Amino acid sequence: MKASNILSLVATVLASKVAAECFSEKLGFPCCVETKEVVNVDENGQWGIENNNWCGIETVSVEQVSNEVEDVQFSDEEEQVEFTNEQDVQAQDESSEEETGSIEASPVSSDYMSKLQILNSCPMEARTKQDGVKYPTSEKITYHSNTTGTDRQMNIILPVDYDGTKKYPVVYYLHGIFGNEDSMLDETAIALPVNLYNEGKAKEAIFVLPNTYAPPPGKEVVPDFNQDYFDGYDNFINELIDDIMPYVEQNYSVLTGKENTGLCGFSMGGRNSLYIGYKRPDLFGYVGAFSPAPGVTPGDDFSGHHPGLFQESEFRTDVPPFVTLVSCGTNDSVVGTFPKSYHEILTTNGQEHIWFEVPGADHDDKAIAAGLYNYLSTAFGVLDN
Repeated sequence: MKASNILSLVATVLASKVAAECFSEKLGFPCCVETKEVVNVDENGQWGIENNNWCGIETVSVEQVSNEVEDVQFSDEEEQVEFTNEQDVQAQDESSEEETGSIEASPVSSDYMSKLQILNSCPMEARTKQDGVKYPTSEKITYHSNTTGTDRQMNIILPVDYDGTKKYPVVYYLHGIFGNEDSMLDETAIALPVNLYNEGKAKEAIFVLPNTYAPPPGKEVVPDFNQDYFDGYDNFINELIDDIMPYVEQNYSVLTGKENTGLCGFSMGGRNSLYIGYKRPDLFGYVGAFSPAPGVTPGDDFSGHHPGLFQESEFRTDVPPFVTLVSCGTNDSVVGTFPKSYHEILTTNGQEHIWFEVPGADHDDKAIAAGLYNYLSTAFGVLDN
């Protein structure tokens, strides 16, 4: 039996099982018909959104699908293929890949993002230093940027008891507009990664906090809310890839590859994280955007018109990051509904991602901490451990 026919059959079986058993109908909500994107998980199950309404996503085990497939009658012209366990399913997938060309192997499970139990607010004890716990200190270093033609500074936070013989993943953590390399260097940035690691909820990593305003030589302008100034942030992609990442890889013991490289940020830093993460998904496997600013796609706000780093239909990739997380406070008075619009555009474009809102948060530390908490809780395959 051809792989396409098998996939069609399995999809039909899955649909029938969901229609028959969807938990959400008992709670007064419909079953998800098309979407498989999990935007929230609670004690009842997994939830998605269709037609601006919550819907239930029912999970069906391989064994259930196998039992249903066994009962289907095949034509004489087709060979019956029996899925008896996950290894058989994987073998069939690999056979399909040989027919259609190589597919990039993912270091995380196929349902990886759905494993995150979203915490809408970061507990205070998670983001503050605790008695008796050892925390790292930051180091400010100077490097030369060929992109800007100047010597620049950035902060490096190494794991506690950093060992040069051991290799670590890297998170590039980006600040908002009018900020610099010190803007995100607060107690949350120091304490939260350590506290989550000590609880087994995050991986150890090197954190890099750069200055993301990186205009080309002769293009620096007075800070303002206009496109001439925004251009300096848009150019950061070149400095990150051509100057900062090579410096970090040369001077610190880091694991390389997108599976070991994270990118996240707040406000303008969140905007840049989405832009760079989807412009170069070959380099960044874990992308987090906390209250991301306008300008990823076309739009208008108090500063005027944003032409968009992507057109809406272009805000996608065939091989996306392993994790994309977008969050925002429910009372954000600065970026408004732009973060939610990015969530909706990614959904329309078929890009799996995590979206959640932080109750009562404005464009503030509460929104940052919740975003960073959930982001670190997904980074570098920790949910598969």
